[in-house]
Amino acid sequence: MSKIKISALSSALLSTFMLVGCSSGNSNNTVSGVPNFTVTAVKIGQMTGDVQAAEFSATINFTYNGNNTNAWQFGFYMPRSFASLTSATQNINPNLSMEICNVESPISCAVLKYQQAMSITESDLSAGYSTILAPQSTFTLVNGQQYIVKLLHNNQWNAGNYSAVPQNFFIVSGNSVANATPESNVYTLLNYDAATVDAGIATHNNSDWANSNSQTSVVNLVPTPVSYTAGSGSYALASGVVVHNLLANSDNTVANFIQADLTKDLGITATVDNVTATSGIVIQNITNPALINNNPEGYLITISSGVITIEAENNAGVFYALQTLRQLWNQSPTLTAATISDYPRFKYRGVVLDTARHFFSVKEVESLIDIAATHKLNTLHMHFSDDEGFRLGLSGYNTIPSLADTRGYGNSMIALMFIQGNLDKTNYSNLIYPYVNTSYPGTYSETELKELISYANNRSITIIPEIDMPGHARAMIKAFPSEMVDPNDLSQYISVQGYNDDVLPVCTYTTSTSVGPQFTPLINNIIATTAGLFNNQKTLYAINNEISVGGDEVSSGAWSNDSSCSGAWASLSALEKSHKFFQMLSANNANLKVSGWQQYVQNDDSSLGTNIVPATNAGHVWVWNTSGVSAGQAQATTLAQAGYPVVLDYADQTYFDLAYTPAIDE
Repeated sequence: MSKIKISALSSALLSTFMLVGCSSGNSNNTVSGVPNFTVTAVKIGQMTGDVQAAEFSATINFTYNGNNTNAWQFGFYMPRSFASLTSATQNINPNLSMEICNVESPISCAVLKYQQAMSITESDLSAGYSTILAPQSTFTLVNGQQYIVKLLHNNQWNAGNYSAVPQNFFIVSGNSVANATPESNVYTLLNYDAATVDAGIATHNNSDWANSNSQTSVVNLVPTPVSYTAGSGSYALASGVVVHNLLANSDNTVANFIQADLTKDLGITATVDNVTATSGIVIQNITNPALINNNPEGYLITISSGVITIEAENNAGVFYALQTLRQLWNQSPTLTAATISDYPRFKYRGVVLDTARHFFSVKEVESLIDIAATHKLNTLHMHFSDDEGFRLGLSGYNTIPSLADTRGYGNSMIALMFIQGNLDKTNYSNLIYPYVNTSYPGTYSETELKELISYANNRSITIIPEIDMPGHARAMIKAFPSEMVDPNDLSQYISVQGYNDDVLPVCTYTTSTSVGPQFTPLINNIIATTAGLFNNQKTLYAINNEISVGGDEVSSGAWSNDSSCSGAWASLSALEKSHKFFQMLSANNANLKVSGWQQYVQNDDSSLGTNIVPATNAGHVWVWNTSGVSAGQAQATTLAQAGYPVVLDYADQTYFDLAYTPAIDE
């Protein structure tokens, strides 16, 4: 689950609006030079032989140019798994058939086999949504020949738009990786009625526009303030204006922002002092808190001919007043007289940033913080770890930067998420998306994290860290295989993202098994150290020792054949084992406030788990499941009624990385 989103929380039921090296394994290859190839046609959809509703097939035509070779691998990205598993808990691709054929007479074909590393400590081949195939018997790629790859009867959901089709094709020959020539016009989505889809989108967009225009407002402000009353006259901002900060128990942080923003936005030179005045911009404590509903983030702005007065309880309220003033003065430096009262409906208004799948520099994160602050958001939930990367550069753990923060063919982890590199129009000249041999190295040092916290806090934003577990933990396991791989676990499973080795050894937590004594102190220390790095934030709602543990999307087949899961663990389902692990983790780290996605305490039917972190020990619970009486709403209601602080993060409505329509060229 990839996450960039905006959330909103009330004290009871909360609502959300989201912004939000490997070797090839072919040691006998003697081909020299780098081959190249061009994909000429891709068809995907339900074809003959697809008998289940979820089944689809794909064919990929390409022309090979390079030295003849019978030692090669063919790879691509698609957000579907091409592994197969039939077990008591999972039935994944039982009918899958994969082969390659040349298309010129005489036609010959070879079965393609899914290539995978034998253990977590080996360099990756296929993993997650990155698929690498090789011929099961000798099959020579010949210079200038045309070939077709047939991927038939996959049961992992048909593709509905470009974001889900096979893409970023590559061929590995020896130590060379050849990326296909980017093509966007080679795709045919079968069973796709473009006219019907386009008409539906147009109707939807027109309806949204009409609805938005029906909400009249006398002023262009986002979000719309609680109250706007026009006055008489105006105030013209000009160089020489003085910002008088009279707010009790505050520093000049926000007053200095006002000074800087006037210069940045309007080229106006301003000064800051703490002297009582009746002109300029005056910041003071609010005299009638009822006007802002006694809300600590509220503000009252009064614009008259001689003075702009900002009233608030603290720096947060003043900062949000500044965001409103910036929207006004960027429309015109002469501000119309008015009285503006505003306060938030939701205590939690947040954005989640996934830095595991795609690493963002400190400056890029600071830019996102600026955007969030402009929209009066107050929380940045940072997703630091997942199957695809572990981005916390914790002191003393040298294997994190060497094994868990860099991916791409030739590294410990293959490029596990490299979306739309050849399909997004914005990528053609900028190459902002990676190829399979493009790495995304990067961790945040403890010094950089302190810098980010300070930057966010000065803008009234709290940062909440997340280390996803016990699933979504593959990168962390890569960094610590000795401590986090249980030799007694012989379970076979495939996660929804296509991994078979991404869960922690939960049944060894606090036990005396061979892996247990190493795993328990390591995970305790990682969690406690991370939480400690984000303590003592100076925002209104920061919770000391809060850390999100994720807890989502553990495969139903995890720990199903693990002799370490004996005694009280033996009869529990995978989700129940996950719940019990978090309960024990919380009990053994009593000072922590443990947060997570709804699955960390809740069953799929919306009922609460039996062995779970109590509400009194929880920081937040984010509900990502789609909205609806039978899903997200019911889950959120159950959680809120049980006392958990719930944030709605509905995936279908709030994730920026999802295609919102089935339009082929979205």
